[in-house]
Amino acid sequence: MKKALHWLDENLEEFILVMLLIGMTLIMGIQVFCRYVLGMSLSWSEEFTRYLFIWCGFISVSYCSKKCLSIKIEQFVAIFPRRGKAIFKVINHTFELIFFLYMIPFAYSYMRSAVESGQVSPACSIPMYYIQAAPFVSFTLVAFRILQRWIIEFRIAKGEDVFDPAHPERNTPKSFIEANADTGVDNRIKNINNSGKEGL
Repeated sequence: MKKALHWLDENLEEFILVMLLIGMTLIMGIQVFCRYVLGMSLSWSEEFTRYLFIWCGFISVSYCSKKCLSIKIEQFVAIFPRRGKAIFKVINHTFELIFFLYMIPFAYSYMRSAVESGQVSPACSIPMYYIQAAPFVSFTLVAFRILQRWIIEFRIAKGEDVFDPAHPERNTPKSFIEANADTGVDNRIKNINNSGKEGL
């Protein structure tokens, strides 16, 4: 069970995005084959691909939040040490979390309206709440991923040696030393290394 949860935590968005991209590629490939080789066109391919693309776009928001891939300007934050950057990111993630938690009820209401209306898509006859559920699922996942990032950055701001899956460069001994430079941890490690060299 723990392995399954760990795999989902590490790969959920990636797996969904890959499946959606494969689905879009196959459907459009079949459409091109039918149109130019068989001389006929599928009536449902464009609509279904568009719905897959909508889901892909919303799920990618969660993926970017998990991997810290959002577009941002970090020239000012970059001048601070690791712990200083973490403090700014804690503040940033706090506002992001508030925003997405605020948006979740609206996304749920949007999905519920589609359920109650019973509307279906014109070509595929797919219930529209399957498509309109994308914002609700996405915002919920994004809030969860932002909370994970908030916890990581908060622990880094406290000076803990935290494994950060989104920033592999943070997970080296050197980065841990730099993160705790103002606590004297680096001096103790340097003394240990120097004493070891003298012993050799």
